[in-house]
Amino acid sequence: MIEAHREFNEGVVDVDIFGVKPGGGIEDELIAPIRPEIPELEPGEDYLLEVVVRTLALGHHLTQGTADSNQLWLDVAVRDDTGRLLGRSGGLGEGNRVDPWSHFINVYMLDREGARIDRRNAEDIFVPLYDHQIPPGAGDVVHYRLAVPRAIGTTGLTVEASLHYRKFDTKYLRHIYGEETANELPILDLARDTVTFPVGPAEASGARVRQPVKPEWQRWNDYGIGLLRKGGTGRGELRQAIEAFTHVEELGRPDGPLNLARVYLAQGTVTDDAIAALERAATFEPPAPAWSVAWFSGLVNFQNGAVDEAIANFRSILEADSEEMRRRGFDFSRDVRLQNQLGLALFERAKRERGPARADARAERLHEARESFERGLAIDPENVTAHYNLGLIYSQLGDREASDRHQALHAKYKPDDNARDRAIAIARRADPAADHAAEAIVIYDLHRPERFEGDRAGVAGGGG
Repeated sequence: MIEAHREFNEGVVDVDIFGVKPGGGIEDELIAPIRPEIPELEPGEDYLLEVVVRTLALGHHLTQGTADSNQLWLDVAVRDDTGRLLGRSGGLGEGNRVDPWSHFINVYMLDREGARIDRRNAEDIFVPLYDHQIPPGAGDVVHYRLAVPRAIGTTGLTVEASLHYRKFDTKYLRHIYGEETANELPILDLARDTVTFPVGPAEASGARVRQPVKPEWQRWNDYGIGLLRKGGTGRGELRQAIEAFTHVEELGRPDGPLNLARVYLAQGTVTDDAIAALERAATFEPPAPAWSVAWFSGLVNFQNGAVDEAIANFRSILEADSEEMRRRGFDFSRDVRLQNQLGLALFERAKRERGPARADARAERLHEARESFERGLAIDPENVTAHYNLGLIYSQLGDREASDRHQALHAKYKPDDNARDRAIAIARRADPAADHAAEAIVIYDLHRPERFEGDRAGVAGGGG
């Protein structure tokens, strides 16, 4: 059974030790990609190790499902030439419990009182403290502090990054079997990457060079996506995402300019740079996917006040029909975000039809916006954006009963921000490791004095 699980999970995710930053800061200069060349590390210096996790053969978030009790984590270990362990994040401790200061790819879910959902008590789910899941076909960047000893006495440091999976975490098993239970469930290695950095003369590194398994543009693109997905939490992250996608474009891929436009949108101010990037993506050889160009063009046009152009962009996605779309099973009519965005653009267009002479045109646009939001609700009945705007639209159309109904549903489904903030504050005070992992930018220290250094038990092996 374990072997069947291992084979099923082969190739679903990738781990890439992508680069290092001398100085150890987020905004320090990046040396990347590591391999085929490997930079020399200086004794006594700090570095920021950049590890990329990328989902491959998945049609859902990693891990999805019982994401509160699944255990998926990065284990990064640093050893010298003799095999002596110099640093680690992701080791096992007493009872095979994973070091809580590790990077987990999970959802840290809370109930209303700020307690973690850790007993499969799904009925109490209220708000996540953080969500480190990775969408299909996307990447994540994890930062590690690496300190090279001043008196190292070795010519190289080997860094191994492994992504482990275990069905249930130790706390859940102890809830079932008792507090003395050791977690002996098998651990799958989903992916692994290893690099040996020279410490000393650069010529000593020749035998350690290993070619990466992915093309250079793909590695830069994965790195940029990981930075972009952090949601614009820091200028340094977005600035370096721009640098990454610029490399992708220089390497001849339309993903570069398309993703550059996404970064410009994430920065909150749409400039000519975003428009120019989308134009380059559309005219690339080969071009970026038409639906992606149309989506981001629509967002840019909407933010710039070009509402008619935005409506045309969004409708072109709904009306598109190509051999590739049919082959890949795409049906954008079921994209709630698209229906919402089209509805917002049509509603904004209706507001511009002012005065009695434009009453019919205004009503027509309002009905079109209503239809778009209703299509979104048919897919997601708890669509807060749709309920809010339908309450306004029906009010303007004179249907007070429908307006009141959608306003009541909006009030029902709208998150209680005060209750959410309270639960999150309680959780952050109660769990320092989770509080650290919930920061906008997280650096995991490979040299924490309290780190767990035990080898993992029950490993079932795996690819990477």
